[in-house]
Amino acid sequence: MRFSFFPAFFQNPRKIKFDKQEEAEVIELFLRQHPIVNVFWVTATIVLLIAPAIFLQLDAFLGFNYAASIPLNLLIGGLLIYYLLIVAYAYEQFLSWYFNVYIVTNMHIVDVNFYSLLSKEVVEISLDDIELISQNVDGVLGSLFHFGDVHIETAAEQKRILFAKVPRPDIVTDRVQDLQRARKGAGKGGHH
Repeated sequence: MRFSFFPAFFQNPRKIKFDKQEEAEVIELFLRQHPIVNVFWVTATIVLLIAPAIFLQLDAFLGFNYAASIPLNLLIGGLLIYYLLIVAYAYEQFLSWYFNVYIVTNMHIVDVNFYSLLSKEVVEISLDDIELISQNVDGVLGSLFHFGDVHIETAAEQKRILFAKVPRPDIVTDRVQDLQRARKGAGKGGHH
């Protein structure tokens, strides 16, 4: 068993539940975007965290001494606000990745869109209503790390779900199609 602090691909998780989950509903897949999508904001955060130190070193090394002309209280206050904004940016990016989840159950497809601490949207589609499901893997990173998009559409125009940059999109697509076939088979068997 592989241990991961923040897994992006759960098959048959036992301890995970979600709002409006029906009694007989079982989670088959619990997904997040592939962790590699976090590289950009993590790198940007690291660069922004060390940028003031580099600037101060260059300022002193080149002899400009602009930082020395700023009152110490103002410099410390400015740096404190700067670092608080960087930490807030990193925290918001992490929460956005962590709480934007995609759930495949034996009855529904659920897309939880986390916009902020005070705002989220939950879109739920019945497996019976799915008209088309497709997946694509784009680019070198997608091919190398095996992640891509899964597009799920219903007959209704407004009901469209995109599982963006999820790990193993081929497995996700196959699982949804298998669950659809199982539901249709169970429905036909129940009428006889």
